[in-house]
Amino acid sequence: MSVSTLPQELSKNLNVLGVAERWQSEGRKLVLATVIETWGSAPRPVGSHLIIDESGEFEGSVSGGCVEGAVVAEAMDVLEDGKARKIEFGVADKTAWRVGLSCGGKIGVYLEPLTSEADHGHVRLLNTSRAARQPAALLTNLATGLSSVMLYADDAEDSAIAVAFENGVRSGKSGRVQAQDGEEYFLSMQVPATRIVVVGAVHITQALVPIAQTAGFDITIVDPRTAFASAERFPEVPLLAEWPQDVLAQLKLDPFTAVAAVTHDPKIDDVPLMEALKAGCFYVGALGSRKTHAKRSERFLAAGVSEEDFARIKAPIGLDIGAANPAEIAVAVLAEIIVTLRGTKADQKKAS
Repeated sequence: MSVSTLPQELSKNLNVLGVAERWQSEGRKLVLATVIETWGSAPRPVGSHLIIDESGEFEGSVSGGCVEGAVVAEAMDVLEDGKARKIEFGVADKTAWRVGLSCGGKIGVYLEPLTSEADHGHVRLLNTSRAARQPAALLTNLATGLSSVMLYADDAEDSAIAVAFENGVRSGKSGRVQAQDGEEYFLSMQVPATRIVVVGAVHITQALVPIAQTAGFDITIVDPRTAFASAERFPEVPLLAEWPQDVLAQLKLDPFTAVAAVTHDPKIDDVPLMEALKAGCFYVGALGSRKTHAKRSERFLAAGVSEEDFARIKAPIGLDIGAANPAEIAVAVLAEIIVTLRGTKADQKKAS
């Protein structure tokens, strides 16, 4: 399964749900506001959340500041009568310009109370799934306001909802879905942050870290060579100066992880590459020439890796952009990770 990087908006939503759980534990009564549709140049994308308590305190955003006050006021009515509702707002051109948009738009916001014990359980379950790096979604019936949590391991009874959930896991995007019985739902996706595990604390990695972080990826570096894997060379980055095979269990490789092996040393690179293939990591890349990769093939096939699985390794690593130094190779590697996620023609062209 291909998956998408976690958009910054979705990352903010995860923080909102964390705040919601904390506020619930404090006994606060809450309303969850969610952007369920947009028209034109809307300030925030579909799926953006705002959590509001009974005092009017809020966390998150549904409009970048344009209509939050009105949403908070509406939330007080939701708490009073306990009924979910949809409201629409227009964002004028002048207001849009102040929040960084070229023109105005409209947004539809759905407000639902989170006051029952079931609601509390839903928030806890979503946060637990996030901590375990498991995709999940809050499924809300837009007519009744009733919600449930969908987990990755669940089999949805409704095929339309099941397909929407599967698509949401791939894209990381929330959206409306019509069930087979005609009922309309909103599927608020919560997917794990996409991350990159780099095997090798080399010059390429030093250049890769800042651009990967800017692009929204979490990144972890593994290298048993302490002369390379030092905090001085990689400040403020998770760094494991251990043999990969000794730390792979704690890294918990999964389909939301990219693995890039760049030490050019099979004693360090081979095991994490094999484990990445077993774990179904969405991207597996390795530094080295075609000749080096041919020798790698011999080792992997002899170790029991299938030809089909081995073919998933991107090698030589990175898009062919004529990179001539570590910084340019880092750009090529990140570009290849992104096109693998997106399934673009650039990736297909290299495969051909």
